[in-house]
Amino acid sequence: MLRILAFIAVVVIATNSVHSEQCRTVKQGAHYTSLIPFHGLKSDAVISTRIRFDRNAARYLFPSTDEKGQLCTTSWNKLWGACRCGYLTSNHKDSDRFVFRRAQSCVRFAGGRVTGEDTDCPEIDDIEIAAYAYDNGLKPFEHQGTLLKEFQTKLRVDVWYKITLIFDETKTTYQLFDDSDQLLETQEIVHRQCKDFKLGMMQDLYFGGQCPAPQAVSACYEKA
Repeated sequence: MLRILAFIAVVVIATNSVHSEQCRTVKQGAHYTSLIPFHGLKSDAVISTRIRFDRNAARYLFPSTDEKGQLCTTSWNKLWGACRCGYLTSNHKDSDRFVFRRAQSCVRFAGGRVTGEDTDCPEIDDIEIAAYAYDNGLKPFEHQGTLLKEFQTKLRVDVWYKITLIFDETKTTYQLFDDSDQLLETQEIVHRQCKDFKLGMMQDLYFGGQCPAPQAVSACYEKA
């Protein structure tokens, strides 16, 4: 089994990002973009990709009949990143990912449900992102401010950005750049030490955790 995994690692170790523009969609009612959510392996300490959100990533809306509508809207969806501490490490054990959600200022809530959206909201086409890390099984959403750190910069739909992860033995640095490669913002998450911090499975677009996508949600990736 280990020989097979080693062979796979040699053949499919991911480069720093996708090779050309690839647009991916989580369909309505789904979490993943495909039935087999495998996106390769990585062995580099620094990985980057360019990212562009479609407008539907800023406009998804849970129905008022959904009792978990507010929880699902405020939850973070996974955009891109990688596991660390070894090729067989689960993303719920040790991983670093950029996550996203629609701008919260444009959604109305009452009693835990979504009651509507403000279409005239200045941030209606904005997307919030955050640095999101599992650390030896500790959940980021239970450790906000340490394993979950929000970016102040909001991303606009239909605009290209570059995102970078810099893996170190005891920390990971998350960087956001504009399309001219100007650094916009940095976040850093400290995590446990592991010797195989550079090794892991690549992670890609995933909606929810709490709820499947209420409508289709899309993002495009391109080699940085």
